[in-house]
Amino acid sequence: MLIPLRTFLAKVINKKNYFLRTLSDRPFSLRNRQKTREQKVKRIHRLGLAGIATILFSSYYLTRKNNEDVELGDLEEKKALGDLVPTSNNVKIAESLGQEESLRDKYNFINKVVNRCANAVFYLEIRDPHRKDLETGEPMITSNGSGFLISDDGWALTNAHVVLNKPQSTIRAIMRDGRSYKVQVEDADMSIDLALLKLDAVEKLPSLQFATPGDTSIGEWVVALGSPLSLSNSVTVGIVSCVDRPAEDLGLKNYSMTYIQTDASITFGNSGGPLVNLDGNVIGINNLRLTSGISFAIPVAYAKRFLENGKHRIKASSTSVGPTGKLLFGITTISISPDILGDLLRENNNIPKDVEQGLLVWKVLAGSPAADGGIEVGDIITHINGVPVKEPTDLYIQPDSRKVLEIRTIHEGKRKTIHLISSTR
Repeated sequence: MLIPLRTFLAKVINKKNYFLRTLSDRPFSLRNRQKTREQKVKRIHRLGLAGIATILFSSYYLTRKNNEDVELGDLEEKKALGDLVPTSNNVKIAESLGQEESLRDKYNFINKVVNRCANAVFYLEIRDPHRKDLETGEPMITSNGSGFLISDDGWALTNAHVVLNKPQSTIRAIMRDGRSYKVQVEDADMSIDLALLKLDAVEKLPSLQFATPGDTSIGEWVVALGSPLSLSNSVTVGIVSCVDRPAEDLGLKNYSMTYIQTDASITFGNSGGPLVNLDGNVIGINNLRLTSGISFAIPVAYAKRFLENGKHRIKASSTSVGPTGKLLFGITTISISPDILGDLLRENNNIPKDVEQGLLVWKVLAGSPAADGGIEVGDIITHINGVPVKEPTDLYIQPDSRKVLEIRTIHEGKRKTIHLISSTR
């Protein structure tokens, strides 16, 4: 049976269309390849965005966690520092952050020492009542120095050269909080340059403790407190360079002494202040400066011996009889060294030029034979019974049961002779 041509052509065309549709549905067709490429690009874009977001989120999370760990570690460290004294600014910051103190307080060991010691250190102001300040009309300040309390009832130490060169002056101690006290010089030893002071205070005062003699080590940290160049409440820091520097190496006369050498700055006005270790204990008394980075302090061992000997001297002065029964006149004197004589000549050019030795009177006990006989503070004793005197021990004489003593002195440039009737007890 023959198929009509028209029907045959229609079938062929249908098959062709079917074939084309079939080809277009195959994966390797052009249209599918374009569609697949677009899908891959979109998938890559989606994966890239997701990856970037993941990286950013992970970085943020890790950074935040690390910061929280650091803050937590700092807080734990700061909680362990309760024994240190924080500054006011750090306290405010710590309170706002819920913390107790900062790392500054952890490592500021100098601040801890200063807060422990500074209240017992004072500025010494020495005024001459015979010289007036032209602007204020008050007695003129002629010198200054430093000192520190060794007991809560007002006993203190300083250098002898700070308070002895001007015997007619008035001395006041000005504390860190501004309180001011009149000062009396109770004892002194120029050979080791130490003086014992008594502050006129009725209340208890803060004081410092001595370190164990010989316990200081080379290289350990020390703090020097005082008032250099009249700048009260000053602090310098350094280390111990030598614990037993001989006086002979420094060109000083007292060859038996040794000094603590330190690179903590000690300058004019620091003299008499304490040199303390990190425990806040006094290891020395600031004394002199040779050059920048080389300063010296009197070891505490000398101060302890001075105080022990001073107990006997003060007791002897109060009874007017020395430990060996020799008469004391109720005065405290020091030998006139060339330095002291030079200071006296600069202040009073009326002193006779032939005076080369003698004893300078810097304290007279009320009611003593010396006070009743007319000896005054600032007098220079040159002879007793015609014999020249050079040392304070020359005043310890063996009198008869009653004897008139002839004492030659120089007062304000004028020579005078005083006769005292003395007796031993």
